[in-house]
Amino acid sequence: HDGIETPIGKVGAAICWENKMPLLRTAMYAKGIEIYCAPTADSRDVWQASMTHIALEGGCNVLSANQFCRRKDYPPPPEYLFSGTEDELNPDSVVCAGGSVIISPSGAILAGPNYDGEALISADLDMGEIARAKFDFDVVGHYSRPEVLSLIVRDHPAKPVTFTSASEKTEDAHKLL
Repeated sequence: HDGIETPIGKVGAAICWENKMPLLRTAMYAKGIEIYCAPTADSRDVWQASMTHIALEGGCNVLSANQFCRRKDYPPPPEYLFSGTEDELNPDSVVCAGGSVIISPSGAILAGPNYDGEALISADLDMGEIARAKFDFDVVGHYSRPEVLSLIVRDHPAKPVTFTSASEKTEDAHKLL
């Protein structure tokens, strides 16, 4: 993902638990993402820790949007069941508590996390803070240690499964001779 140039900065996104993939994050940081969007369905407290870590690690603004929803927002049983909890739920039971948050490159929470129901959160982003954060720690810049570590990103389509037979290996070996 190259990110999208916008009038407010370069925007990129990873969805839900893709944000836990350190190599994916590193590739996004190397693309110069300034506004890192992390939509999720994870309303646990540990998600907030991950969002703060990403802001600090990438020196970028993090916007994480999460839905707030109740049982009544879904089709009734048996069309839709919340496995193992359906008996405990009433129409007003919260099934996803939200937690949308906006975090600065220095790790400061600018808005949220919101767990109080449906809401729109917003914040003024200081884009100059990106340079200040990267001056302190730049994971793909002065702190990258390229003499020891590197990441190769294939940004072209690839097959998820490739089969190689023994005869192809023999033919390839003869081509090399």
